[in-house]
Amino acid sequence: MAPKLDHIVLLVPHAVLSTLPTWLTGALTVVPGGQHAGGVTENQLVLFQDGVYVEIIAFVGDDAKKREAHRWGRQPEGHFVDWAVSLDKPTQKENDDAFTEIQQRVAAAGAGLGYHDLVDGGRTTPDGVVLRWATASPVALPGHGAVSGGLLPFWCIDRTDRTLRVPYATRPDLAQHPSQAVGVAGVTLHVADAAVVDRLRTAYDVLLTRRGDGTDDAWDVAAPETPSHGRTATLRIAVLDRTTAGPEIHSWIELALFTTGPAKTVGGHIVDGWRIDIRLESVA
Repeated sequence: MAPKLDHIVLLVPHAVLSTLPTWLTGALTVVPGGQHAGGVTENQLVLFQDGVYVEIIAFVGDDAKKREAHRWGRQPEGHFVDWAVSLDKPTQKENDDAFTEIQQRVAAAGAGLGYHDLVDGGRTTPDGVVLRWATASPVALPGHGAVSGGLLPFWCIDRTDRTLRVPYATRPDLAQHPSQAVGVAGVTLHVADAAVVDRLRTAYDVLLTRRGDGTDDAWDVAAPETPSHGRTATLRIAVLDRTTAGPEIHSWIELALFTTGPAKTVGGHIVDGWRIDIRLESVA
């Protein structure tokens, strides 16, 4: 069973979390999330009708040690830093068994990449609902170089009902957007290092199914819900364009959305120096 796209992570400064720029809020409906267990981070959410969401996350407080220990603690703020996949089998044991099988297949693929074991986590919603899940981060196997965060997805597998964490079905109004966005069209990984690209190809050929005839660096990744427009999101790997990215940038993540409105691009800055552009592909 191939994993399904769960969410994409946008890291912002804490001061910005409650005052997001109008280029973003004018296109997408942002709803309250909550503070994660341990109080290190809190978030807001952008929900879509296909069950995928964008997590807008910020670090709380100024505890440098806690931040550095976090998966995204060393990442610069103001851009997409990661993305997650999940499984939705009927029972926890089936999910855990399926994850273990995929974990073993990725480790054996020859990419020098693997996954840590699942670790329990959670958060409490603003109205007091306790959410539980388990996550697993990618890791470079011994003798192989690390890859930047976000180039291989992490796992987020629910221990409580997913609709509590992602209430797009119980509150469909929360998934209505000014831009008429209805779901995720694609995630593109822009990567500078050709050797890393080769390793990622090997890993994704185990995780996902290549699109079309298999000659392009593109893989299908299903959403939690089958969208009415019938189109599937795509993961792509692209060689980083050094004419638009400085030498200090080794990789970045691009997001595209499906919309029932006109095709366009919305974008702007959350912090100085890093522009975000989100492409909307029309399914009308």
